[in-house]
Amino acid sequence: MDYVTLLSALRTCTSSKLLKQGKLIHQRIFSCGFQSNILLCKSLIGFYFSCHDYASAELVFQTNECPLDVSLWNSLLSAYTNNFRFVEALQLFDQLNCNSHVRPDFYTYPVVLKACGGLGRVIYGRRIHNHLLKTGLIWDVFVGSSLMNMYAKCDQFVDAIKLFDEFPQRDVGCWNAVISCYFKDGKAETALKTFDKMKELGFEPNSVTFTVVVSSCTRLLNLKRGKEIHRELIDRRILLDAFVLSALVDMYGKCGCLEMAKEVFEQIPRKNAITWNAMITGYSLKGDSRSCIELLMRMNDEGTKPTLTTLTSIVYASSRSVQLRHGKFIHGYILRNRIDVDIFIDVSLIDFYFKCGYILIIDRF
Repeated sequence: MDYVTLLSALRTCTSSKLLKQGKLIHQRIFSCGFQSNILLCKSLIGFYFSCHDYASAELVFQTNECPLDVSLWNSLLSAYTNNFRFVEALQLFDQLNCNSHVRPDFYTYPVVLKACGGLGRVIYGRRIHNHLLKTGLIWDVFVGSSLMNMYAKCDQFVDAIKLFDEFPQRDVGCWNAVISCYFKDGKAETALKTFDKMKELGFEPNSVTFTVVVSSCTRLLNLKRGKEIHRELIDRRILLDAFVLSALVDMYGKCGCLEMAKEVFEQIPRKNAITWNAMITGYSLKGDSRSCIELLMRMNDEGTKPTLTTLTSIVYASSRSVQLRHGKFIHGYILRNRIDVDIFIDVSLIDFYFKCGYILIIDRF
């Protein structure tokens, strides 16, 4: 059996998360003498991570006979960051830096910067920034956009925008990073202007770009611009993933256009908590507690666990509509399911009971 056949079989096990069968292929790799094949080792790491068998993935890396190949290090680093194991990623990067026989490359740094952003480790990220300036790798467009994203994730907007302005070559990732910076910094109008400039210069926005600019329209309650961007999404035939669709539902809901919000909402085949919350919040702002509760029931039936945001929105809707029955229902739902609530739900319940004239029950909070 050749290594190409084994690689193909291993990829099938990875996509289907077949741990038992994948381990048998791992044994066959050893028996065929392919344990030093870099492609197979990288695929084994990806396979074990897909099955959440992290110890086996680390063992593949540790026992490999070619530890000087940086692509193997990159494979494990990517596996860590893609599974949100950012601490382990930075620990491995530290080990790589201590190894005098192998050096990080331009594939390494974007992965490590993602881990820095995920942990909010801006000081660590700045150290990498200084090193990239010395090596010249910072001017690689993929590395540069990753550095901008790291600063954006760490709320260091000035640094991200300064880097963007200095960058000689830009890709969509760079533009997405700076647009996100403006949005997160409360400058939604500037985010939209930057989006327009991006298109004027010939760059094609992607689903990430559109998610941020739709959210910018939401923050500005600019329904007209939001509709224009929705039309542009359709005209450009951009892949409407769950993030873009959820942003559209949120935009239409918060701008009071519930019919369009519901139309987009029903297009989403697999709804996550963010999607449900966007639609529930739209009804909540209208004080439609009945529709909120109906969506909560659908949410439960379709296997999505409600979040505290979900519950707060429904209590708020009951308070706005002064619907005692609906508010008591959601309060009972919280108690029956032994949900640990936060201060926002407590305050919302107090406000609800006060508006309904149930003053005595407030003393229980």
